Amino acid sequence: MKENNIEFSYPDNSFYFSHREVYGHFNMLSHHFHNTFEVYYLLSGERYYFIKDRVFHIKPGNLVLINENDLHKTTDADTKDHTRILLNFSRDYLMSNSQTNILLKDLFTQNINVIPLLPTDQQHVEALLYRMNHEIQQKTIGYEISLQSLLLELLVYTRRTIKEDNINGLDHPSPMHEKISEIVQFINRNYSNPLTLLSISKQFYVSQYYLSRAFKQVTGFTFIEYLNSVRIREAQLLLRQSNEKVINIGEKVGFQNNSHFGRVFKEITNLSPLQYRKLNK
Repeated sequence: MKENNIEFSYPDNSFYFSHREVYGHFNMLSHHFHNTFEVYYLLSGERYYFIKDRVFHIKPGNLVLINENDLHKTTDADTKDHTRILLNFSRDYLMSNSQTNILLKDLFTQNINVIPLLPTDQQHVEALLYRMNHEIQQKTIGYEISLQSLLLELLVYTRRTIKEDNINGLDHPSPMHEKISEIVQFINRNYSNPLTLLSISKQFYVSQYYLSRAFKQVTGFTFIEYLNSVRIREAQLLLRQSNEKVINIGEKVGFQNNSHFGRVFKEITNLSPLQYRKLNK
């Protein structure tokens, strides 16, 4: 795989911009979720995008919205080359107030993940994104304020383009994708219970071999990678928002062995649970 990439980020990770051209095959790394919002726009090529509990077939002119802490991953679709622009930003980056909070809620918490833009909307969105790219490369006086302004304009414009008829009609790419989506939704609801590949295959009347192969093919995760990612994401939430003991949190999210919980947590976050709590309290 070869790539050209223009990247920019603030030291505190409150804002990140990436314009990437990829030549060849590319699949994102596993365990991908973060406490920032994400906006992804595909300029060329095709991608499969797994978000939270289903897979979308992304085509040029599709705008993708991902909420804070939603698991997501892109994988190859029918074409191997692609070009995309990606933004990550924190709630505080937009100097959060009642109006921006309403805007973020409307865009990112309504299960609207993919917006297939009309040609005129594509032109406007691409113009905003390329202006951001220009500001980042030139870095002239006031470019930081300009970036914030352009991002807000992009979010407001996106909210105005959302129509019920062009959002809810997105189908699963195939019956296999739909079946795996059902299984992922079951995992998301039952992650705190003992779950195995065998128990899930019996629950959904499929063979272990089929489930293992199809799950990886559709989501980009192995079954255990996905289950552990869901559990660790929920553990992070509890570590930030409660004073429960680490051992109790591990059990609450589905780990039956505390040392195993600690190993998996560090593998995914590069921190121990106690280190994570200390940094995020």
